[in-house]
Amino acid sequence: MSSSLKLSLIAGFAMFSMFFGSGNLVFPILIGVEAQSSYVYAILGFTITAVCVPFLGLLGIMQSQGDRRVYFSTLGKAPAFILTLLMLMLIGPFGVIPRCVSVAFGGFEIMFPALPLWVFSLVFCLFVTVLIWRRNKIVDIIGVFITPVKLGSFILLIVIGLIVSDQHLSTGIAPFISFKEGIHQGYQTMDLVASFFFGSAIYEYLKSHLNNDTSEKKLLKLGVMASLVGGLLLALCYIGFVILGARYSHILANVPKEALLTVVAQQTLGSYAVPFIAFTLAVSCLATATILATLFADFLQHDIARDKISRPYAIGITIATSYAMSLLGFQGICVLLGTILEWVYPLLIIYAIFQIGKHLHTYSKKVVHT
Repeated sequence: MSSSLKLSLIAGFAMFSMFFGSGNLVFPILIGVEAQSSYVYAILGFTITAVCVPFLGLLGIMQSQGDRRVYFSTLGKAPAFILTLLMLMLIGPFGVIPRCVSVAFGGFEIMFPALPLWVFSLVFCLFVTVLIWRRNKIVDIIGVFITPVKLGSFILLIVIGLIVSDQHLSTGIAPFISFKEGIHQGYQTMDLVASFFFGSAIYEYLKSHLNNDTSEKKLLKLGVMASLVGGLLLALCYIGFVILGARYSHILANVPKEALLTVVAQQTLGSYAVPFIAFTLAVSCLATATILATLFADFLQHDIARDKISRPYAIGITIATSYAMSLLGFQGICVLLGTILEWVYPLLIIYAIFQIGKHLHTYSKKVVHT
C-alpha cells in the first residue's frame, strides 16, 4: 500500500469518526422506527442530507485548500465571521458537543439508573479536555485508534441485529412522508455545518504529512479520496441503523431517543453486551466532541480574542460552556437546534452548490486559456 493511499485511508477513517457521533447514532434508528415498512424511502432521504450534502461542503473546502476563510470570502468579511461563529456555536459548546454527552449518557444510564447526568457529563468533559490538549495528535488518535473500535462494534451490531430481527415489518408512514422525514432527520445530524470545519482539519492533516512540494492538485485528490472513504462508511452504517430501527420498532416506540441503540444491542446481543456498546457509544461521541471542542477553542483564541487569551483558557471556556449546555438533556438540545437548522441548512446547501459551481467555472476558463 502506497504511503499516499494509507494517508487517505487514515484521514477517511478519522473523518467517519468525526461525523459519526451523537445525532448520527440516534436519528437513523429513529427514522427507521417511524418509517417501518417504508424504510427504503427513509434511507434515500436521509442519505441525501446526511451523506451527499455534507460531501458538497467537504468538496468545497478541499477546493479552497482547506481554508474556510477563502471558502466564505464571497459573503464579505463581517458576514463570514458571523456565520462562522454561529456554525461553530451550533456544532460546538451550544449544540453538538452537549448532545454527544447526552447520547453517551443514554448508554450508561441503562446500566446505572442512579447515575446523575451532571456527574457523567463532568467526567466526559474532562476526557475531552485531556484529548484536545495536544492538538497535533487528534486526527491520528481518532483515525488509528478510535475508528476501528467503533466501526467494528457497529458492524457487529448491525449484522447480528439483522440476522435475529423480525423480518415482518408493520406498515409505517407513507413512502413520501418517510422520504421527507429522512430529509429532515438528515438535517438534524448537522453534518453539512460540520463538513466546513472537518474538511479543513483533514486537509491540514494531509498537508502536514506530505512533502512541502506536493501539488495542490494531489492534495485535492487525496482529500476527495478521504471524503469518499468517510462518506461510504457513513452511508453503510446509516443504512444498517435505519433497517434496525424498522425491524425493532415494536420495542423502541417508547424508548428515549438517546438510548435507542443501547436497547437494540440489549435485544440482539444480550445484556452482557450492553457495557461494551455503552463504551463504544461513549468513544464514538468522544471522538466527535474532541474535534469540535478543538475547532471552537481555536476560533475563540485566534479569531474572537485575537490571541489575547491562552489556548488552555480557551479550552476551559469551551468545556465549561459544553458542560452547562449538556445539562439540558438530549431532547432540550434538539429543540434548540431544530428551529435554527430549518432556516440555516437550506441556505448553506445553496451556498455549497454555488461555491463548487464557481470553482468549476474558474477551472474551465483556465483550461480554455491554456
